[in-house]
Amino acid sequence: MKEIKKLTEAILRKDKSVNKTQFDKEWFYSVEDLEDYLKEDLTGIESVTLPLDFDGVKYPIQCTTWEDLERFLHRDPVESFRGSVLKNRKKE
Repeated sequence: MKEIKKLTEAILRKDKSVNKTQFDKEWFYSVEDLEDYLKEDLTGIESVTLPLDFDGVKYPIQCTTWEDLERFLHRDPVESFRGSVLKNRKKE
């Protein structure tokens, strides 16, 4: 089984390799940076586009919250597959 890094929001917030911004008292983390940091494909994670500042220039970046990241990483990996199998079975 693949070993996942022990990660807490405190560790993530301190890590300089993951761009982040605080918006309305909640922290949002760059999805692309999280993919690199975790070495995980986060396609389909709940995210919003927020302006992140790089050298005084703001760029629109897909960001996610800690809660959405946890929920995504702990989801059932065959959840969407099961749904598609059941839909196909009902058509027969």
